[in-house]
Amino acid sequence: YPYAQWMLDYIGSPDAELRDDLIYSTLHKWITNDVFRQKELRGLMLQAISPDYLFYKIGEKGTDSVFKRAFSVLIPPLILSVHEREPLLSEEQLYSVAEQVLEYVYLEEDVRGYVEGKGWAHSTAHAADALDALARTIQNREFSYAILAAVRQKVRLHDYVYIHFEDERLVAPIMSLRNQNILTGEEWSNWLHSIATVEDIRHPQHAILVQNIRTFLRGLYFRVLEAEGSTAFTDDILETLKDLRR
Repeated sequence: YPYAQWMLDYIGSPDAELRDDLIYSTLHKWITNDVFRQKELRGLMLQAISPDYLFYKIGEKGTDSVFKRAFSVLIPPLILSVHEREPLLSEEQLYSVAEQVLEYVYLEEDVRGYVEGKGWAHSTAHAADALDALARTIQNREFSYAILAAVRQKVRLHDYVYIHFEDERLVAPIMSLRNQNILTGEEWSNWLHSIATVEDIRHPQHAILVQNIRTFLRGLYFRVLEAEGSTAFTDDILETLKDLRR
């Protein structure tokens, strides 16, 4: 356990081999293979979502601080995967984790995918993984709305075109919600239209926003089609995509 705490201290290293191949990969293996006691996992969770990790220099763009934040947000989904098998967090602790992750989603501004010479930052994809784990763990209408709003926030970016499959990762929490059948068709339709509303903003921001929305909706369409077949929701997605082309 002390080794894991120490490794978390270096999870933000700009050295991709150390950060990704050694530290994260080792933590992934240890956490998912039940090396730690429940108390230790709770300790690692608290460490990962603390101000010195998940919110380390939050708001910076284009700096190495993103690596610490983007890799800290990968720890909650690992621990939540253990929690799914054998509950280790109380409801209060779960909601505390959810609150921190959601706040991070809204505050993170460095959305670079692959950084030349330093490897993956991929904060949006990693945040999507955390949202997906939370969506599977906390299942109620109110929290479903929080997940939908967070995904909407990440999709509707107008200053960076997602090019590293972020859209596919953002679809995952949506599919987890679809599987739960908590929300009505009308609620899904309203969310879909809220994602695709394009304000009258100047170019190139307008084009970037439309591109990110379209890429996400295409990915969502095929995932829903594969899982559910042709439905009113897939028809709605297609209509929304057509409207974006006008």
